[in-house]
Amino acid sequence: MSETTNKLGHRIRTRGARTRRALLDALRALLNTKHLGEIRAADVAMAAGVSAPTFYTYFASVEEGLQLLCEEAGEDFQRLAAHIHADWSGDRAFEAARAYVLEVLNLWNDHGPVLRVEQMLADMGEPAFAESRIRRLRRLHLALERRIAQAHANGLHPQGLNPRLASYETANLVESVAAGFDLMRRADTPEAIIETTAHVVVKLTTGR
Repeated sequence: MSETTNKLGHRIRTRGARTRRALLDALRALLNTKHLGEIRAADVAMAAGVSAPTFYTYFASVEEGLQLLCEEAGEDFQRLAAHIHADWSGDRAFEAARAYVLEVLNLWNDHGPVLRVEQMLADMGEPAFAESRIRRLRRLHLALERRIAQAHANGLHPQGLNPRLASYETANLVESVAAGFDLMRRADTPEAIIETTAHVVVKLTTGR
């Protein structure tokens, strides 16, 4: 579906764009309190303050709305690679890694309910959501892989380490911390979690 046309093929104008946004925001809010399988199109419409048939003017299903929310999250995730491309010489590596960890935490704070469902459906083998996750993290993976490969070439990593796999595992580690941050805070301070994670990222990436 084009962002400029609805399911009827009509051009989405200002009022329609507001309705579409309200439906997406309502779906995001419902994901905070309900499992995806419990959410009906009528629930989203009611939460957005519109009639149930209006939902189908913009989306064929709740899953289609979810896919669009995943795309929005993915767009925000593209800026993470900039932290990996920054100056990582000497002590600057820790500052860059810390900034990366903080940004991931902020993104999970903004998109957490959507990302949890994306991960669940991707793990279940749903093609659209598996591809969404791949697109969301591809630029970050490539940036990490280049840094890890450079360190590997310089003898800072064990010979058997695979830079591509290490890039996936490093990114997954930080996502796991972000997803479980509230739980981890029961045992440690936010600063301790952030700094420890940043140190681990530096070690995994640079071998230093």
